[in-house]
Amino acid sequence: MWTHRWRASALSLLWLVAALGLAIMLAVPQPASAQARRDAQARDAQASDFDPAHKSLLKIPAASQLPVTRKVTLGADKSMIVEVPVDLQNVLVSNPEVIDAVVQTSRQVYILAKEMGEANAFFIGPDGQKVMFLEVTVARDLAALRDTMARLIPGSKIQAEMMGDNVVLSGSVMSPIDASRAGELAQRFVKGKNNVVNMLNTASKEQVLLKVQVAEIQRDALRRIGVDIPAALLNAGDFTFAKVMQNAFPVTSGIVPSAVAAASTAGVPGVNAGSAFQPSWTNGNQSVSAMIQALERTGALRTLAEPNLTAISGETAKFLAGGEFPVPIAQQNNSITVDWKQFGVNVSFKPVVLSEGKISLTITAEVSELSSDGAITLATISLPGLKVRRAETTLEIPSGGTIAMAGLLSDDTRQSVEGVPGLKNLPVLGALFRSNDYRRRETELVILVSPYIASHAAKQDLAKPNDGYMPSSELRELFFGHINRVYGHDAPPGRGRYQGDYGFIVDYPGVKG
Repeated sequence: MWTHRWRASALSLLWLVAALGLAIMLAVPQPASAQARRDAQARDAQASDFDPAHKSLLKIPAASQLPVTRKVTLGADKSMIVEVPVDLQNVLVSNPEVIDAVVQTSRQVYILAKEMGEANAFFIGPDGQKVMFLEVTVARDLAALRDTMARLIPGSKIQAEMMGDNVVLSGSVMSPIDASRAGELAQRFVKGKNNVVNMLNTASKEQVLLKVQVAEIQRDALRRIGVDIPAALLNAGDFTFAKVMQNAFPVTSGIVPSAVAAASTAGVPGVNAGSAFQPSWTNGNQSVSAMIQALERTGALRTLAEPNLTAISGETAKFLAGGEFPVPIAQQNNSITVDWKQFGVNVSFKPVVLSEGKISLTITAEVSELSSDGAITLATISLPGLKVRRAETTLEIPSGGTIAMAGLLSDDTRQSVEGVPGLKNLPVLGALFRSNDYRRRETELVILVSPYIASHAAKQDLAKPNDGYMPSSELRELFFGHINRVYGHDAPPGRGRYQGDYGFIVDYPGVKG
């Protein structure tokens, strides 16, 4: 009986040991194949040999399968240390202008980023063994820019990345002024013009309407009076006296050329402007011709332009009311190309909505016109001069406010007296030996700027220049000279509904309704 119980207990013990061994085998992982083990080690090495947050060290583990391939991105003027598990005999660099490799020890190489671009490096071990292929991209490190924008522009989600030599900003900000400030920070970081692509989105896009008034008055006055003796021939024995005096009118001659004396005493002098008299005296072989010129001119020029521009906050709008004139440019092989120069009223502005009712404006306004002053003539080509009045400023103004961006008052007076020394100072007869030249130019220019925060409007709320215009009938055009129908001369129209054609009054000088 005891023998039977002992055998049953031993059998139970054996089953218990077997079950325990099976549980231990299931709990302990079994060794994998050699290839699977190498793949796992390679993946671990790939994940741990290079830390993206710290790009100063690249270490290849000893268990890595050679050759290995790595791609890294370095900031300009930054460096990195590369450590490999085997001894190196040679390191080759494809583009020495982008990166430079310095071998510190047989297993440690120093990589220096010099210029922005791309290059690769080959690490060669003993007997030509290929150890590593390193693909390097050198770009500007924007970590400092990202930290600065995150600190100075709270609440923003801005991503900055390099694209060639340009910085691309993407993401979102709270207001348009934050987008403008981010663009200015990136502009200061790259230290160049037009190297920032601002693709930031704002919660609201404000539109700004800019009303510009350019008003200018130019007054010009000329006065010329004088006596020339263009031809004189006096014989006294063996002596002969010829031409005595010729005045040039230096102040006004560039605008109004002097009169030309006639070749003969019976001829008519050539006059460009003003009056000219040419009395002559002849006695045998002696003759004297005098030229008396008189001119007085006054003129006024009025310029008025009212351009209206609308632009989204942070964008630029331009306006030109004028034209372009050709400017020839000499090229090689005796060829000439033509460039076009703009003139007229040119306005450019960039608005930024700072807060509700506050607008920051960068404005450039220019008023130019063609002028004979400063004109040049080259062979058969005559090029006019260009008179320019330009103003550029950045200001902050509330919506609906008006500021005089440029006010100019110019008064230029020139006077000249020419004549024969001594004779021109005689009390009465001196007027026969001198010429007086006088010119005065006055210019007044004012540029008024009024920005408004704009919103959309219905089509029926807007008016066109031809709204209400009705052409006149043929009989009225023939007998009265009316080019459009005219209403409301005697009394204002009564209330009620009008039937048929109707229009508005166009009144011009000399045209009566």
